[in-house]
Amino acid sequence: MKTETTIRIYFEYGKKRKDVPFWKTLHESDFATVILKKVKASGLKQALQFNVSRGYFNSKKINWGIGDVQHFKHPQIIEITDTKENIERFLELEKKLFEDTSIYIIKNEILLKS
Repeated sequence: MKTETTIRIYFEYGKKRKDVPFWKTLHESDFATVILKKVKASGLKQALQFNVSRGYFNSKKINWGIGDVQHFKHPQIIEITDTKENIERFLELEKKLFEDTSIYIIKNEILLKS
């Protein structure tokens, strides 16, 4: 029996990191890629980026995911699954990265394998 926790990190497509100089942000990957690389480097079990077709944050207008270029306010989601302890350790190490994001525990389940 193994207990796993899943969290979702919500942010806007155009989110920029505040911990790096402006000129470096011009050459860095988008925020979602930065998160995925950090999750992988931390050895967490699973991370997924969801493609949002439409949605909104904070009661603002709906952003439609139509076209090749995403609007900078378009919602993005990264989902991370591992043990609660490993996720908490990762979030504590990267807490500066996750300022101005919303993080939710969406499920906590026990997996039974025969």
